[in-house]
Amino acid sequence: MGKSGKYMLVGALLTGVGVSLMTYTASRYTSFKRIVANTIRLEEIASLEITRLSSVPGEKKDIIITDPAVIERIFADFSHIQLMKSARNVNSDKKFSYYITIVQADRKQRFDIILKGRQHMIIYENDLKNPHLNAYKIITPYYPQALEQAFDGLLLT
Repeated sequence: MGKSGKYMLVGALLTGVGVSLMTYTASRYTSFKRIVANTIRLEEIASLEITRLSSVPGEKKDIIITDPAVIERIFADFSHIQLMKSARNVNSDKKFSYYITIVQADRKQRFDIILKGRQHMIIYENDLKNPHLNAYKIITPYYPQALEQAFDGLLLT
């Protein structure tokens, strides 16, 4: 193999590595909308069963939200969140963590979402064909205003 053949081989290998690296990096980034909101329509949601877990002992609280308007506001808060896959399951950096179960009208639990502070989210998709769990780091600013208001009783009707 001549000198130019070696350069072509090295160039092809470097191109392959570069494309693989870009594909891997792109596959690590996603959004709440791509994973959840585009998978299940708001009309299909019968309720949100939410548990707020506290770092303070005895401050656990459960609510069930069935009002479509409140569900829509909570989804609107989540819809813009950009996520990056994370291999770690981290502790919450805030006082509260939220465990949210999305229940469909046919009583199937489609998604379980664990929101740990404002920086980490775990999404478990209860798809019967391919159930899977992924941990994510939230990479866009996020304030769960509708979720907190639901627990304060401001959004419940």
